[in-house]
Amino acid sequence: MKILVIHRRSDWADISEGADPLIRGYVQQGDPIVDRILRAHEAHEESMEKVRAALARRGAEAVWRHDFSGVVPDRFDLVITLGGDGTVLHVSHFIGTVPILSINSSPETSIGYFAAGDADNVPEILDRIEAGAMPRQRLFRMEVMLNGEVVNSRVLNDVLFSNVCPASTTRYHLRWEDRAEDQVSSGLWISTAAGSTAALRAAGGSPMNIGSDRIQFVVREPCHGGGRRNLSLPTLVKGSFGPGGAFSVRSRSADARLFIDGPHVVVPVKFGDIITVSGGAPPISVYGNLAENKT
Repeated sequence: MKILVIHRRSDWADISEGADPLIRGYVQQGDPIVDRILRAHEAHEESMEKVRAALARRGAEAVWRHDFSGVVPDRFDLVITLGGDGTVLHVSHFIGTVPILSINSSPETSIGYFAAGDADNVPEILDRIEAGAMPRQRLFRMEVMLNGEVVNSRVLNDVLFSNVCPASTTRYHLRWEDRAEDQVSSGLWISTAAGSTAALRAAGGSPMNIGSDRIQFVVREPCHGGGRRNLSLPTLVKGSFGPGGAFSVRSRSADARLFIDGPHVVVPVKFGDIITVSGGAPPISVYGNLAENKT
């Protein structure tokens, strides 16, 4: 197999390169605030070496990258992500059809919902993949449009729509199927099944079957917005719809944002802009028993 390995950079690697004297001081003092960062870094480096050795023993043709510079993922037979769920989310935006094998590089500090195992399991997992005995899950992805133009068609987890300032309210007009409502809240989560056990669940949403193609939304901290004469709360606070369902949000905030699959993909939203969500790119394929991981 031709294998592309995409590995995360540990938090400590980023910190040490930045030469932050304050954090370096914490490390020198043995302050417990940096203990988790250092443990995760050591585990990640050890996992990198184990995976390199496992691939070398197989004679695998492997290309290692921190990002996608100089490579086209779909020209490979397999993409291995070495990190946590954030690494999978980052990689998923570049993947069309090639399957992903996620390896949790620091199981002590990372949940790894998308992971098929850790570095010690890699030889066995690759054997099972080559034998066609490794389970594989197809994950639905969303497409997000702003004023009729696609801003991202490979959203694997979720989208947060909120005011640019987290301390400010978010104002918008929500339309879901044949119902519509002006709302004021701290924002709105929109999620795939893959993301339904993350932030959406913490906000009051419901976990969905991992293979579902439905999209779920939850309003965060709804509040009344009608002044002293109207103290009623929004009624359209959660729901779901299929890939082609009718759902849109029109911003009534002067300066808002769409945060797509975490903080790395950010889209500015202005007053009057219309956000629509539907089915996006073809589903992504991930090795492992993800249904069991999610429960």
